[in-house]
This record gives sequence, C-alpha cells and structure tokens, in this order.
Amino acid sequence: MKNSHSRRYREIKEKISNKHYNLSEAIEFLRANNPEKLKNIKVSFSLHWVNQKNILKTKLILPHKVEKERKVAIIKEGLPEDILEKCQKIKEVELLTIPEVRQRVEKKKSHWDFTKILVHSASEETIKPLQKLLGPKSLYPTKKNSSLTENILEEIEKFQKGEIEIKTDKAGNIQMVIGDSNFSSEQLEENYKILYSSITSLRPSSWKGDFVKNITLSTTMGPGLKMFKT
Repeated sequence: MKNSHSRRYREIKEKISNKHYNLSEAIEFLRANNPEKLKNIKVSFSLHWVNQKNILKTKLILPHKVEKERKVAIIKEGLPEDILEKCQKIKEVELLTIPEVRQRVEKKKSHWDFTKILVHSASEETIKPLQKLLGPKSLYPTKKNSSLTENILEEIEKFQKGEIEIKTDKAGNIQMVIGDSNFSSEQLEENYKILYSSITSLRPSSWKGDFVKNITLSTTMGPGLKMFKT
C-alpha cells in the first residue's frame, strides 16, 4: 500500500518517541519540526464517551484568540432602535435583513464570511423560513445556542472576546486549534490549559472511571504527539 504522507511528514514521525509528552516538551518539538511552516497547532481529545444521542458541549473563551477575523451578522427585523444604533458602530458586526441573509447564503459564488448570526427574540417567528437554509450550516439562531436572544449586545461582547463552543462528535472526539506558530509557547500553553480544563469539566457527575482516553498535539498536517492526561 502506497504511503500517502510526504517525506517530510515521515521524517518527523520517526523523531517522535514512543512515550507521552508533557505540554512544554510537545510544543518545543512542534516548533522545531513543523512540516507546514507557520501553520496551526491543534489538540485532539478522545473521550470515553460514545453517545450519538447525547453530545457533550460547553462554551469557553481562550486567553489568546485563535480566530483573528470573526464577524457576526445581526438580523435587523425586531431589533430595538437603541440596540440597532449601537450595533452600527461595532466593527465586527454587519446588519442584514432576512432577505439579505437568504441572498448571501444562496448565492453560490459569494463567500459566507460570518461565524455567527444573532437575532432578537422578538423575531423568533419571523426567521423560521430560514431554518432549512441555515440549519444544515449550523447557523440557525436558537435560544439554546444563545443566538436568539434579547441580550444582543451581551452576546456581541462575548463574540468579540472570542467565545467558542466545543462539543463531542459521535465518536466522542473533540478537536480544536489552540494557536499557530506565531503564538509564543506561553500563549499556546495557556490556551491548552483552559481547553483541557473545559473538556474535563464536561465529565458527567455519574461517570465512573477514566473520562479522557487520550490526547494528541500536532500541527495541522503533521503527526501527533501523545500527551500526558494531566
């Protein structure tokens, strides 16, 4: 069977010891052996949680924002005048009508560059025609994900600080970028520790035994290093 990995990838993999790395040691290794040059550094958690009906999820704000360019779309319909005026002054915000949202999403040649859509609770019924369009993209505003809310400005503030949601997939895995090679080692370590703490806090109170199966740290396309579960 032909090896699909590059020669550089294979060379780096051969350098990885058959052991568990501590955090600072792993980051130092990735800096010295980066096959992509200045690409993202990601962490992959595999949990002893395989439940297709009940995913585990939480929200967190990393000390050092990973996504530098994030934009939020605010639907104008139902938005109180005072909130509308404040939103117009916020750089990361673009105000759109429901027809404009539909047009932007449906236009195949147009790149949808919004991370989130916020809607005032007063427009809960008004936005229902967008459900089939936005649902598959995980963009449909709901109370559950706090994107259908009366507290629009509060949600914008969280968004600006870099609030993100993490959740398990059907196999009980969570993958997330914690920075890139331009981040200092201290920044990467701080982001990792907050993420680790957030993931371990997902452990149900009734759970017995180990919760985290294994952890690997890697560059986006590079081989992974096994991490200590501490």
